[in-house]
Amino acid sequence: MNIHEQKKHLRTRLKKRRELVSESKRKEKSQQISEYLSEIDEFNHAKNIFCYISYLSEVETHALINGFLDRNLAIAVPKIVDKSEMIAVPLSDLSDLEPDAMGILTPKLNLSASGPFDIAITPGVGFTVNGERLGYGKGYYDRWFSQNKVNIKIGIAFETQLVEQLPTEETDISLDVLVTEERIIDLRKPS
Repeated sequence: MNIHEQKKHLRTRLKKRRELVSESKRKEKSQQISEYLSEIDEFNHAKNIFCYISYLSEVETHALINGFLDRNLAIAVPKIVDKSEMIAVPLSDLSDLEPDAMGILTPKLNLSASGPFDIAITPGVGFTVNGERLGYGKGYYDRWFSQNKVNIKIGIAFETQLVEQLPTEETDISLDVLVTEERIIDLRKPS
């Protein structure tokens, strides 16, 4: 099995595992993840934030985004503009979003936010405790990270999304911090 087949197989398995988290548990665990995020100094001092908009069984980010907006922070969210490009679009209210063709909430505008970003809250299908991330297979986040300055890349996930190892490629960009409902894994500090 080549690396792309391995990733595809893992994505299917990990999505199913994540989907087994009930809606009530997902809300509860997402709240715990938000509380752990607030224990990270750089998170509390961030002024310019990039954050994904949760979809289906992902860690819920709507409350997190509303919290950023309530604090009048500069927040940008992802927008897919074509088959290979994702941009960060400034957001001032969740009502500025509309469902795209797949039903994922996305900004109505195509206005790109300028970085650098203090933090980026990043989704994924699977993660390792070493900061490796398995995305959805299109490479949007890896390309975006390679073209945009982000001080701290934070992955948020449920414990059930963690695996011992992931097949990785040279283009896969690792995270600086991983937060689950059970712990904060700061990969910037030597263990």
